[in-house]
Amino acid sequence: MTAPQLASTPVRRGLSSLRTSVLMATLRVIVVYMAALLLQLTIFVDVRVVGVAPELPALIAVLAGLLVGAQAGSFIAFAAGLMWDVYLPTPLGLAAVSFALVAYGLGSITEDLFHDTRIQTGLLVFAGTAASVAVYAVLGEVVGQRGLVDDDLLKIVLVSSALNALLSLVVAPAMRWAAWGGRSRDPSADSPRATARIGRR
Repeated sequence: MTAPQLASTPVRRGLSSLRTSVLMATLRVIVVYMAALLLQLTIFVDVRVVGVAPELPALIAVLAGLLVGAQAGSFIAFAAGLMWDVYLPTPLGLAAVSFALVAYGLGSITEDLFHDTRIQTGLLVFAGTAASVAVYAVLGEVVGQRGLVDDDLLKIVLVSSALNALLSLVVAPAMRWAAWGGRSRDPSADSPRATARIGRR
């Protein structure tokens, strides 16, 4: 076997391992999201606080942006929103676009922040959910869905965001397991800046 062939063998093995890891992570994320969607469509149809339910699809989208980064997170958020759109009376794609925009923005802003504590994660989930609900309402008005921006919007934003922040105590560990298979991960460790710093050592 020649030297190039010897060198390419570990590369092929690494690529195969990477593909397997990505596939397993995708399947785990789907399982977590479907469980959240089922809870949203069953339990939280009736269980509300001052008439407002948590937004579990938005919670999954926000956590995706926080845990896997802006690009991959926005893709997951778009898929999550698209599945949620099926059950909403608004145009198909409205939640998908809203979730993807927020996940990308949140993932970009927090790229170099370590948000692995419960308090930090809860605060970021609160902010991300508030942004998701607000963007959804505003975009809905832009495309002609009247009534989304009304006197109750502030209450819906605050209560749903607070509920999502509370539920993140349970959902965030599930999403970490889905994304990383139970491995602990500092989100800043794999960021481009961190990689550049390691490369300069």
